[in-house]
Amino acid sequence: MKEQSEIMKTESLNLKPGFCTALADGVMVPDSPCHMATEEFYRAVPGSRIHLCREGFVFAPAIFSMERDPKYIYTYDYQPEENWSTYTGNLTPDSYQKEDYIFQEDCWFRLCVRREDKEVLTEEDRGQAGELAVLIGEPVAYKEKSCLRDEAEAVIRRIKDRESPGALKLCILTDTHYTVNGNWDDTVYSIRKVAEHAGYDAIVHLGDLTDGMMSKETTSKYVRRIMDDLRTCGVPLYIALGNHDNNYFRNRPNTFTLEEMRELYHLCGDGDDREDGAHIPETDRSFSYYVDMPEHGIRMIFLSSFDDRAPVRYGYTDRQIAWLKKTLYSAPEGTGFLVFSHDGPLARLDIWSFYMFNGDRLLKLLEECNSCNEYQVIGFFYGHTHGDYIFRECSFPVVSIGCSKLECLPPDRMPPGAVAHMREADTRTQELWDSVLIDREGETIHMIRFGAGQDREISFKKKKETFSGRTAAIRAGRKPRIWAHRGASGHAPENTLPAFELAYRQGADGIELDVQLSKDGVPVVIHDEQVDRVSDGTGWVKDYTLEELKTLNVNKHFPSYGRVEIPTLAEVYDLVRKTELTVNLELKNGRIFYKGLEELVLKLAEEKGLKDRILYSSFNHYSIRRLQRLAPGVRTGFLYDERFLDMAEYGARFGVYALHPSVRQVCLDLEEAEAMAGKDGLTEYGDFIRQCHERQILVHVWGVNDEADFEKMKALGADAVITDFVERG
Repeated sequence: MKEQSEIMKTESLNLKPGFCTALADGVMVPDSPCHMATEEFYRAVPGSRIHLCREGFVFAPAIFSMERDPKYIYTYDYQPEENWSTYTGNLTPDSYQKEDYIFQEDCWFRLCVRREDKEVLTEEDRGQAGELAVLIGEPVAYKEKSCLRDEAEAVIRRIKDRESPGALKLCILTDTHYTVNGNWDDTVYSIRKVAEHAGYDAIVHLGDLTDGMMSKETTSKYVRRIMDDLRTCGVPLYIALGNHDNNYFRNRPNTFTLEEMRELYHLCGDGDDREDGAHIPETDRSFSYYVDMPEHGIRMIFLSSFDDRAPVRYGYTDRQIAWLKKTLYSAPEGTGFLVFSHDGPLARLDIWSFYMFNGDRLLKLLEECNSCNEYQVIGFFYGHTHGDYIFRECSFPVVSIGCSKLECLPPDRMPPGAVAHMREADTRTQELWDSVLIDREGETIHMIRFGAGQDREISFKKKKETFSGRTAAIRAGRKPRIWAHRGASGHAPENTLPAFELAYRQGADGIELDVQLSKDGVPVVIHDEQVDRVSDGTGWVKDYTLEELKTLNVNKHFPSYGRVEIPTLAEVYDLVRKTELTVNLELKNGRIFYKGLEELVLKLAEEKGLKDRILYSSFNHYSIRRLQRLAPGVRTGFLYDERFLDMAEYGARFGVYALHPSVRQVCLDLEEAEAMAGKDGLTEYGDFIRQCHERQILVHVWGVNDEADFEKMKALGADAVITDFVERG
């Protein structure tokens, strides 16, 4: 029989000086010069004891039971300390002691220590923080759950039934979001159990290993535990980093650097930020890499898809796209590609993002490669949505996998079509991950589910129709057209180059912008006659020279964009010339009549070769008439937000190309028509649009930001809507 000392384990408790444990809820509280406490939670079993190793100190453990709060399973909520155990409320001001504390039941705990004399900690005290207290006890043994054992046996049988000679076999999981008292121990048990018989070629984790809300030290410990546990299966582990994995989530002071992430996650393969040994600025780096599986003729590509420092945080950089193209076409002929990313390639597949930067370019590139006889894109796998989904509109399957974390998000947290399966602790449904068999000969992906959900069988036979081609056709025939109001002003500083570029990338058909003149007569793009609302300056635009305007920062609301300048109209036109965008130029000369503004904008359009792509509008209808006299045939529109009778006749009388009512005005007229008709009323206001169209006048409605208003304008037959949110159209 072994001596007790041989089976007992001694673990140092990592105390942090300057922190204490709150009596009310057991959370860690900073700015406490007399205390030190553990950020980490420790597991104890009956008979374990806390031992103080130095004289002159006392300690108090905060005890947390094994009970979980179900809100973290069935709602979208993150426990601030990544802790799913429940505080017992055991602490009082008199809880401090010197003698060993012996645990009577299974629990978690954190420790708080102070000097016995209650004085402020000295430098010597702080230096001893890592040596003051230890936990002594038997190692915590995993308690096997019969439901998981039975599920493992069933999964192994289904794998054997579906595997074919030469198939690539992967274990894929995502969104483990490690928490204290979560389900990770059961997850790794189930993976090990199946791995013993499945013969996996690799394990792929699609990111978000933890919640990313703790200190670097604690998050690193959690990550290393997950990775070490998975590596015990004896096969390579590959990770596509998620948005929580840089530890930024509600936690910016503890964000990992790129090098810290590379080292912590053991990223491997040919990374796009180290290609050719060139120096790449940190802001343009990513963690994309590929791994070849030559015995299967497969190249696995891992894409990073999140940068919390970027103005558009989700997506793929221009450099990544270039690297991906090289990675695809440098592969041997006959290669099949598996692409892994934490995020899906399109915002419509992910409710957390309004736009996936370069997602459309990514899909176009992959579909172009898939159209080649030499290559085949087998599939694109992603996580992040916490639900299962297969997007079938591409020439290859795009597959989402639900979260491994014990969680069932409500339907309103799911993108359309995605399914979050019901989960229940201590049943097989608490787990969720897949064994994936790639049968190249049969062009079939077999996804065999462990836990909640169902097996999926997916064909990856090439399709002739492509998402890129279908999207281009839809945009070409889209009505109403989508024009970005002051650029993509819902997500970027209004009337700036970044806002106009983002609108173009989002797929807008056009942009709307406002033009005034600087003191020295240069057309500049800004809405208000005064700079106060949008910049760090004060005063009238007309009183600033261009040089002075350029010193202002016109970004007050989007910190990730940094300093942004007021653009000149010429600078915007230089951007627009590279696109197919229509420009709706509003002359801001209603409050201040800028002498010569009409001549200047017409001349600039001619110089830039854009005169056929510009529509001029203004609330100052005299200015529009002046434009018509200066350039007969120029496209013009009357802006208005007041009640007018017979606007179609008014527009026709003055020969405008379009009328630009506000959505408020349209809705007021519609409500009035409904009240007068005592019925739907669409016909009455629809007559206005018909009357405009009969006179060859288009109707462009501004201020359309609600999805309901988009639908209403579409039903009424508006020709274009002007919106802050391109993605809602």
